[in-house]
Amino acid sequence: MQQSWTMPSLVESVSSLMPNLSIIGNISKSTSILILNGENDSQTPVEQAFLLQQRLTEVNHPDHMLITYPDLGHIFYPSSKWSTGMGPIEPYVLADLYSWLESHSALTRTPTISMLSPGSTLSSSTNPTSK
Repeated sequence: MQQSWTMPSLVESVSSLMPNLSIIGNISKSTSILILNGENDSQTPVEQAFLLQQRLTEVNHPDHMLITYPDLGHIFYPSSKWSTGMGPIEPYVLADLYSWLESHSALTRTPTISMLSPGSTLSSSTNPTSK
């Protein structure tokens, strides 16, 4: 018999989740972390991504990266700060994701540098120029 989700059980399930900020410091140092966030994301504010990155830096996580995208919303589509635009993910976001996955795969261990879109912000613990 398949269990069906009711709204109350879904709300209970979501409300019992631990906040990402309280558990991200416990992630194994052997796990690489990529955080992507649209700067106009009204569902997951970009400030939360900066707090996650700050926590990873505090615990000396060796391999984490944050890329933020101006003028993009929750689904990485052009959006204002007040409303989420609906449409396909911008190709440069997919290119950044692909580049990161490729550089962290078992097939390729040579780091690659992605082509960030104009105005995108890259912050990485493995980037020698960042502090």
